[in-house]
Amino acid sequence: MKIGVAGKGGSGKTTISGTLARAMAEMGEPMIAIDVDPNPNLGPTLGIEKAAFDAGVALPHDILDHRTVDGSQVAVLTRPLDEVLDTYGMTAPAGIRLLTMGKAEKAGGG
Repeated sequence: MKIGVAGKGGSGKTTISGTLARAMAEMGEPMIAIDVDPNPNLGPTLGIEKAAFDAGVALPHDILDHRTVDGSQVAVLTRPLDEVLDTYGMTAPAGIRLLTMGKAEKAGGG
């Protein structure tokens, strides 16, 4: 099963995603959570300590290859999923594996 959570800023996407992932993991479902927000906060929401989360590594851009399959654009991992999880994943309580697509390198000017 794959579930995506989308909405406007400030609508509670991270809270809903974290709560849903934890509830499903506690029911015994294997869970991989992927945070694609440019300002990621799903790790601490899942119970990963902030210092450990901040020290984590975001997925590199070349981890996905964009291809056309049957006339549709699809993204395909360039490495096996287990390797991606072992290299870039973090483990949260309840055995949830977290991948983070991007992290802010530094504070920007507004």
